[in-house]
Amino acid sequence: MPRPKGSKNKKTLSVSIPENVEEKIAAVEAEIAELGKTLKAKKAELKELVKAKAEADKLAAEKKAEEDKAKILEAVEKSGKSIEEILEMLGK
Repeated sequence: MPRPKGSKNKKTLSVSIPENVEEKIAAVEAEIAELGKTLKAKKAELKELVKAKAEADKLAAEKKAEEDKAKILEAVEKSGKSIEEILEMLGK
């Protein structure tokens, strides 16, 4: 009697376990733990750098605002007009 359609010879799996698999597993786990510590340290460093950059940007913006204010006041003094006259002119 012939084999039924779709039937195939089954192959058996032979799994070979390396000799020092336990040592390799322990080494990889230790490396993962070390990388986790390094990752935490780098994230903390990044957070500090972002904070410092934000503070520097804030100080730069404040300095620019003060410079702009000084320029505007100087221009008002040079024009010889009063603040009310300038506000009136800007309002139109």
